[in-house]
Amino acid sequence: MRSEYKIIGFSLIALFFVVFLLVYLGVSKSFDDSLFNLINQRLNVPFLDKFFEYASLYGRTYFWIPVVAILWIFGSRDYKKAALMMAIVFIIIIIVGLAIKAVYFRPRPFDSISSAITLLPRPTDSSFPSGHALIVIGGATVALLMLKKRYSLPLLIEALVVTYSRVYVGLHYPTDILAGSFLGAGIAIVAVYYLKDSKIFYKFFKLINNIYYNIIGAIIPSKKRLIIDE
Repeated sequence: MRSEYKIIGFSLIALFFVVFLLVYLGVSKSFDDSLFNLINQRLNVPFLDKFFEYASLYGRTYFWIPVVAILWIFGSRDYKKAALMMAIVFIIIIIVGLAIKAVYFRPRPFDSISSAITLLPRPTDSSFPSGHALIVIGGATVALLMLKKRYSLPLLIEALVVTYSRVYVGLHYPTDILAGSFLGAGIAIVAVYYLKDSKIFYKFFKLINNIYYNIIGAIIPSKKRLIIDE
């Protein structure tokens, strides 16, 4: 991949730390409160509530796991690689996200904004960064880098809807979303840059693919296929 991608990836990760500092020092509070109130209250449209509730509830795990499965089961060799890359990126992102939430706790907006409209059950973990934004933007970034636009652009739109929904339903500040998006995209770009054409990734892909087809072959013998020599 082009070296520019590495620069972009690390720049996005650096922007995450910039947002974190702004949040930690309280510099972003006025901006956060104002934008949260705009999205959560002034732009609240009751007939869209259910749409954003479903997007928030099901747009992460219940959407992106099937995406990975579909790419792997029905995709070409390149799309199978994209599925594996997404899975790897998701694992990295989950570990990083949980680590950040473990060392830095930020109350949810409904804890400090009495007028907040909360449409879903209230989580008790840290609001920063948004785990939803981390995962869906990370997945969409891998899609943009490894899939054709007719597939990647709808996935990006889905990711943007999910991230917006997290503020709309009252569970995150805008900077939670911004930070999660920067970090998720940055990790995805760096991972794709370093792994996509590496021997380690190729060997791991070949191993997983062979295991998959041996399992399928045990169930449906006519479907057995190995790629050891590819």
